[in-house]
Amino acid sequence: MNIENIAALAAQLHSLGFENLSSSILKRISFRPVNFLLFQRMKKGNDQLSFHLYFEKDNKENAYSLQYYDATLQNAAVLVDTTVNGVNIPELEKKMAEIDWKTSFELDNKKQWSVTDKASWEKELKVESAVEELEKLESSDDGKVVAASIKIKYWAGMPYQELVGNISPLKSKSEVSQRFYVSDGQPGISVDEAYRFLQNRWWEKQMQAKKKQAEISQTGENENDSQSSSGSGLLKKKRFGSGKGAKKNKTVQQ
Repeated sequence: MNIENIAALAAQLHSLGFENLSSSILKRISFRPVNFLLFQRMKKGNDQLSFHLYFEKDNKENAYSLQYYDATLQNAAVLVDTTVNGVNIPELEKKMAEIDWKTSFELDNKKQWSVTDKASWEKELKVESAVEELEKLESSDDGKVVAASIKIKYWAGMPYQELVGNISPLKSKSEVSQRFYVSDGQPGISVDEAYRFLQNRWWEKQMQAKKKQAEISQTGENENDSQSSSGSGLLKKKRFGSGKGAKKNKTVQQ
């Protein structure tokens, strides 16, 4: 095992802003994979960042290198401070925050528990209670939006789809992603720099959405005005035609 390589990778990641990954690198390299991914989540203000770091092996050098990382910004959703479908949103958020979801989604991890010892399955009871309230939320269209926002906030980057389904449509509206490559001899893009870049992407995305909505509204108004004008023209023409017809009939009678 190339310990110097592992130490160098850990130092590189630390300089970029990724901390406490040396043990994860050591464990993965011990299996001698051709390549591997590391996942890390961070919080910046009210925003959630998730990273997938891709490493590849150079067989000639017997060493691994960081090739790139994918960064995703999950913009903090503004959740209503009220009750929806009988579910108190602030209380549900508190429940969600108290649960270690990373551990909860690791379904293959085994633990000792006993039917008679409630403490040994109390965590699972909390998970069931939170998921039950999410299901209540999803009984209406408005509630579905709130439920999906909560899932994105607490489950982004985790293998939740096997259990709770796909929420990609809403994710695309509430997050932005970018891949940052790492070149040999170059310092690389730090976590803080990636965050600023993604923030700019997010603001740009919001501005484009507002512009598109304004264009849709303007198009609708123009269509209504056009239909209204066309209707008035036809009405005038009809009235004009009716007048001529009436005059002609009068002449025939004479």
